[in-house]
Amino acid sequence: MLENSDDLMSIVVLEAGAAWPSWLTEYQRLAPNAVVIAQARSEAAESFQTRVLHRVAEAINGSGGRVRVGVIVSADSPDQDRLQLRQNVARGLLKLMPAGQEAELVLAGDSEELEASRHGLFELAGALCEELGGTRVNVRVRFSSGKSGTMRSVAPPVPDAEPLVFKA
Repeated sequence: MLENSDDLMSIVVLEAGAAWPSWLTEYQRLAPNAVVIAQARSEAAESFQTRVLHRVAEAINGSGGRVRVGVIVSADSPDQDRLQLRQNVARGLLKLMPAGQEAELVLAGDSEELEASRHGLFELAGALCEELGGTRVNVRVRFSSGKSGTMRSVAPPVPDAEPLVFKA
């Protein structure tokens, strides 16, 4: 996790229909000057994107702060407009993070129910990581559920099965 400083900003972008993640406070402690931008239910993805990028640039210019943490909390929607919104906002936030300094971009989902939404977040994270090679910016994907992200990779042994014997 990153070091704390008073001039650091956290930017939280909340899509319409997304829930506020309980773990977000741990990031806000690291960058106490927070800007939260929430999408109205009736607001189109394109106009929300424009508003987010304008508001973030305005906050940076007005305060002279540095963006240390960017969080995009997505709703469970894999539609193309939302995917494009996430990509453009993520890239916009990354451009505002100081070169050569530690920063984090967190792509968050508010549940693990819609597999297409999860895959979209992981795909975006992968593309961003490739673009950020050699920088000190971390890209993370988080979900609000408490379920572990690990999966069993080996099936448990069958109790009454005969052991395998290999002959040379």
